[in-house]
Amino acid sequence: MRRFSLGIFVVVAMFVTPARAEGERSAEDAVARIIVEALAPNGETASAYRWDAVSTRVSRHMHWHIYAPDPRDRGEEDVRRNGWIAAADRDVSVSVLGGDTNVTRLSFTLPVAVTSLEVLGAIRRTGAEVSFQADFESYSEYWIAPAGRDAATLSSHRICTSPYSAARQRCHDELVLTFEPR
Repeated sequence: MRRFSLGIFVVVAMFVTPARAEGERSAEDAVARIIVEALAPNGETASAYRWDAVSTRVSRHMHWHIYAPDPRDRGEEDVRRNGWIAAADRDVSVSVLGGDTNVTRLSFTLPVAVTSLEVLGAIRRTGAEVSFQADFESYSEYWIAPAGRDAATLSSHRICTSPYSAARQRCHDELVLTFEPR
């Protein structure tokens, strides 16, 4: 009877235990994929960073909230479209920013368990060149150059709540990919 019960437990556990689905990526690999895919292939025209062009390159890898640009109530650079990347371990928040016609940057809010250095390692695993540029007081800057695609600047920001708050201090990393003007 015990063997039978143990066998049933094992079979049920196989179906109840969340497993990484075939092809499902970790958060750092999913962010690296979006960063590389967002960059236009070499030789594309200046329209390569239009909202529809960027959306075409990255939409199959992420989920979007509704976007409706309306130039009446904002300045030149504050169109924002929000979404998320569904990863095997944790979701990643993504904001795509730009003007009415072109995207200028992508911002990623990483889960607490994922660091910028892990994402940089994942970008390198895609075959892209990643080179450190500078360390500033509040962020670090890197140059990302995937083979066959445009290069861009990636900045890494460490964001922390106040150490004096009633709750314990929490920190997470944010990455901002800034496209180079053509």
